[in-house]
Amino acid sequence: MHMNEPKLLYHLRLTASHRPTGNTRHERDGAQLPPPALLRIVQFAEERGYYLFYCDETGAELTDTYHDFVEQAMAQANWEFNVKTEDWTRCH
Repeated sequence: MHMNEPKLLYHLRLTASHRPTGNTRHERDGAQLPPPALLRIVQFAEERGYYLFYCDETGAELTDTYHDFVEQAMAQANWEFNVKTEDWTRCH
């Protein structure tokens, strides 16, 4: 649990062109998580790195991955869902 709210930097609603590649499997309690509907790149004030949040249709976080650079988070999204850099919407 984080001490403060994350700052939303980029967001993306996944579309039919962003199909899961099968390169990664996200699990919780041994069960595979459903594919996310939304992706968000956020940063917490007390941390230097960035999180790629995988969210359901309501915006609730399913899981996340940590990255040292925004570009690494974007590359992870591309590797998992064929998300291109230009697909992201900048939030600030």
